[in-house]
Amino acid sequence: MKKFTCFLLPVCIALSGMICGCSQVASPKIHILQVEGVTWACNMTTSYGMLGSISEIEGENRVTLTASDGDLLYMNRDDLEFYYRYSLKDGSDLEVTFDTLHAVSVYLNGKLNYMELAESSSPEAFEGLSDTEISQLSTLYLKGPLTYDLLSMLEQHESQLQGIGLVLDNGSGSPNLTDLLSICRPEFLVLDDSWPLPEPGDNIILDGLELLAIQGEVSALSKFAPYCRNLESLIVSGWEPQQGELLQLSSLKKLKNLTLAESYLTSLQNIEFPESLFSLNLIFCDTLGDIAQVQKLPELWRLNLTACDEVNNVGMLKNLESLRWISFPVNITQQEFHELAGSLKQLEVAELIDCAEITDLSPLRQMEHLKVLALYLEKEQFAGLDSLTQLELLILTNELFKDNPELVKELRASLPQCNIVPGSGLCLGSGWLLLLLPLILLFRYSFRRKV
Repeated sequence: MKKFTCFLLPVCIALSGMICGCSQVASPKIHILQVEGVTWACNMTTSYGMLGSISEIEGENRVTLTASDGDLLYMNRDDLEFYYRYSLKDGSDLEVTFDTLHAVSVYLNGKLNYMELAESSSPEAFEGLSDTEISQLSTLYLKGPLTYDLLSMLEQHESQLQGIGLVLDNGSGSPNLTDLLSICRPEFLVLDDSWPLPEPGDNIILDGLELLAIQGEVSALSKFAPYCRNLESLIVSGWEPQQGELLQLSSLKKLKNLTLAESYLTSLQNIEFPESLFSLNLIFCDTLGDIAQVQKLPELWRLNLTACDEVNNVGMLKNLESLRWISFPVNITQQEFHELAGSLKQLEVAELIDCAEITDLSPLRQMEHLKVLALYLEKEQFAGLDSLTQLELLILTNELFKDNPELVKELRASLPQCNIVPGSGLCLGSGWLLLLLPLILLFRYSFRRKV
């Protein structure tokens, strides 16, 4: 019996190890996307327009950015825009083509992906699509009230439209939103601040909703959330929590990503996080100080504190062993940066946006897996940058490209394996309003920039 027990022990240990290994959540893969056909693009899930990629040469229409499966991307060329939820099946080389003959239509890798129903000629253009083209559509952009005629037209193609993404702009609280959601049963839904969340009921089916982006008040979200059992990503802008108000998300058992932009949070204790969360993006949350709650998210893979300048106890982030992607807060010190770089050696993406106290980037050499670095810093803060030979993508400000072309040339010579591209934040002339920070945010951001 003793020999039998000795034999069983290593077998049990091995089986236990296999079970434990299977229970761990695998980190999503980070993809560097090459996009042809647009002049500017950003990952709205991770940066909400604060960090984007712009074409280096006028007329070139080529940008590079970073994303993971399911991230919401925004792209534009001149006054044309394109909302796109990234999918691994589309690969990392994306070709975008705009067609404006009758209605703004966007083709992705040769297939119709996006269409705007915003002009008087748009319904006629939609009705002219073949069944194949309608089936290819991934996103519909609707502007203005939802008329009976529009809903009737969409209802005729209900089976083909189910699971599509919806971007709704300037609807002035159209009462027919529930009807639209029942027809399309969207995979993702983007609402500007003129669209309050509808009252859920038996006639609204949201089981297929995976991404929701809203503005302003979140009071209706607690009623809406139970109907979104498969929601994976939530993007909220402009939330001003009242005294004692909680953002109750614990019932969203499949929620993986939360993005809060320009929220007047002071503490993450205002949020009830679900255990499933592994991506947290806090963009321009000026008043946020207490982030201790992140330590209760053991699977946290992505943490962005972009343009947050009051964060306390930044050093505690060194305990987040699962992190692969981070945007450091504005107020990080050189000492904190040095300590975190020594602890977070597993990082693959790092962003330093307006971090004024950073004077030396050489600590990043310790991050052997670091492949993407975004820097919105002064050139005087670049000490050690030319030694980061592990990098595959380096994003610098567009202003630096224009004002210091020789520096860019020197960096390309020092880092020949790295793709060095220009980046920029929000831009005024693009015509994009939906789901973006207000113009006052742009003013504040530009005023604070020193480049």
